[in-house]
Amino acid sequence: MDEPDKQDALSRLSEKIAAKREDAQAAPSRRGEGSALGLAYRLTVEMLAGIGVGGFIGWWLDKVLGTAPLFLLIMLFLGMGAGLMNSVRTVADMRRALDKQQDGPGSGSD
Repeated sequence: MDEPDKQDALSRLSEKIAAKREDAQAAPSRRGEGSALGLAYRLTVEMLAGIGVGGFIGWWLDKVLGTAPLFLLIMLFLGMGAGLMNSVRTVADMRRALDKQQDGPGSGSD
C-alpha cells in the first residue's frame, strides 16, 4: 500500500469518527428523565414511610394506653412532618450534587 492510499484511508477513517461523534452529541440524553422519575419515586416513598411509621406508632400507643385516636393523630402529623423534612433534605442534597457536577472539577467554587 503506497503513501496516497494510506492518506485516503486515514482521512476516510477520520471522517467516520467525526460523524459518529456528531451523532453521539446530537442524540438527546434520556438520563435526566430517568433520574427525575427516580427522584419522584424516592420522595413519594419517603413521605409514605414517614406517615406509615408515625401512624403505626400512634396506633400502637393508643392501643397500649387506651387513648382512642389521640396519639394516632399526633403521630400522623409528626410522621408527615418527618417525611416532608426528609424530602426537602433529599432534594437539597441532590441539588448540591448537581451544582457541583455542573461546576466541574477545578472551578475553584466551594
